[in-house]
Amino acid sequence: MKILILLFAFCALAYADQRNARLVGGTPANSGQFPSTVAIETPFAVLCNGVIVDQQHVLTAAQCVFNENRRLMDPFWLTIVAGDLQLMNQGARRQTRKVSRINVHPQFNIFTREHDLAVLRLNEPFDLPSNTVDVARRRTSITSIGETCEFAGWGETAGTGTSVNVNQRYFPMVINDRDACNGAAMHAGGVMETMICAGNTAVTNAAAPCHGNMGAGLYCNRELVGTLSFGINCGGANNPPVFTQVRNYRRWIEEQFSETTGLPPNWSPAVL
Repeated sequence: MKILILLFAFCALAYADQRNARLVGGTPANSGQFPSTVAIETPFAVLCNGVIVDQQHVLTAAQCVFNENRRLMDPFWLTIVAGDLQLMNQGARRQTRKVSRINVHPQFNIFTREHDLAVLRLNEPFDLPSNTVDVARRRTSITSIGETCEFAGWGETAGTGTSVNVNQRYFPMVINDRDACNGAAMHAGGVMETMICAGNTAVTNAAAPCHGNMGAGLYCNRELVGTLSFGINCGGANNPPVFTQVRNYRRWIEEQFSETTGLPPNWSPAVL
């Protein structure tokens, strides 16, 4: 009986560790290697990343700006961390900004993850030029199947509690055929034309995103191709990562840079 209890406790702990993880595997990033990648911090149970698309704006997944009740967060609670490889230990080149406005794509569907984008306006622009902070180059052309790209996010090293360092890491991801991704057990036709699928499909992979990297960027030849939306598999099979393909939203993204009509806190998508 004691053995069974210990085994159950071990499995529960392992599940909790996976659920709270950010990223599995990968290579430590060098300072300034992914200067447009940022972390989004909130006091809620939401861990996300984003990408700098303008000196005063960050692109992320729409899912990242809703609380556990599927209500839009007050921008006051969002903090953007840029220019730093470690989240726990602040470096000299870190730039921190508060969010003043949240603009969610008006057709965002919280169930299908269609149009899963939000643009965050910062309370003040980033200090540019900088060696570790920069605006992303967004790809405008079609990304080819089989192209090898890079995913950048943050992952926890070994440790417990406050001794855990959350370091920026990256790993390669190959662009998949959409039909192959729709055939994966976890997607069942849910990968649409406005999305792009990359990474492991039918086999496990030691390097993969976990919870905590939603909204992070996929870069192909140093150009931003997509932001992570679902398929956050921690290396599991039949659940390849799926990204919102940013080239389809160029006009909408740029319109948000001057948008003056924001959504009120506690707003919910119309599909609810």
